[in-house]
Amino acid sequence: MIHTDITECIGNTPVVSLNDELVPLGKKLYLKLDYFNPNFSIKDRTALGLVKAAMAEGKIRPGSILIESTSGNLGKSLAMLGAVYGFKVIIVVDPKVSASLLKWYQAYGAEVDMVTTPAPEGGFQRARLNRVRQLLDKYPGAFWSNQYDNPSNPAYHAETTAREIADLPVDSIVGAVSTGGHLCGIGKYVKKHKPHLHVVACDVAGSAVFGQPFAPYLINGVGLSWRSANTDTSVLDAVSISSDQEAISVCRLLARDHGILMGGSGGLTVFTALAWLQHSDASSALAIIPDAGTNYLDQIYDDEWLTAKEIKLLGRGELEERLEHKAFTNLLKQETLT
Repeated sequence: MIHTDITECIGNTPVVSLNDELVPLGKKLYLKLDYFNPNFSIKDRTALGLVKAAMAEGKIRPGSILIESTSGNLGKSLAMLGAVYGFKVIIVVDPKVSASLLKWYQAYGAEVDMVTTPAPEGGFQRARLNRVRQLLDKYPGAFWSNQYDNPSNPAYHAETTAREIADLPVDSIVGAVSTGGHLCGIGKYVKKHKPHLHVVACDVAGSAVFGQPFAPYLINGVGLSWRSANTDTSVLDAVSISSDQEAISVCRLLARDHGILMGGSGGLTVFTALAWLQHSDASSALAIIPDAGTNYLDQIYDDEWLTAKEIKLLGRGELEERLEHKAFTNLLKQETLT
């Protein structure tokens, strides 16, 4: 098939079976590798949904300015779409962003604006949003895509991503939550058309999305210092909170033993999916892998970086012990499930 432009290469990402001893005997774990999108991230889907809706509503046209806050991946995707559709993109980032991502934005012609001081409440995430509002004042008529609260984010995932996975032979879908866009969009579709499927959320320790106190954490693409409007807990059955150490250890294990190179949010999702299979009646689960480890070769795949951040990788035995004691919260009843 010959595509008209690069945007037509977004979506329809592959699913692979994870055949590993950590998967409970007699159960199946499948990985939806959304790093097969053009920019190696599920955020290509999110960006396309946000931009298509804005273009249809006349909020973006050639020559317009789009502004967004991002921890990394959405910036690449929006910058690419700016190049395709002819609008200027200003990406607001913070010091956690990888140096390679900054070059990626600039390669697509985007402008980078970095905050350097965290907000007193909400850290760098809140500081980025404060900067977005300043830029909107500076550029009247600019469009803020607002991945956090724009309903076009989950709506696009409900229309597209969910349809790719709803008929797979699984009884649970597991995904990471930051803005809530992709997982809650999928959840909305699933609860309407496949209500027997469980939708399980995972978050990182330090995130405040599910009511925990906010504290700094290392992995990107997951968590927030608040709960965004796009996180609809009514379509989520359960949630589990895991650590940077657990997520990164799974990432390193899958890269070394299976040749699957994923980002920290993917490691978090796989760890949660393994625990869910162990502690629930589910016989099979699909873990949504948001992005590729290529974004983090100088971070979670760098031993010196891990040493500097005081992260000790967990071995298989230690991961098995952590999985055995992992707990889930029933979001409807707020009960702890073990």
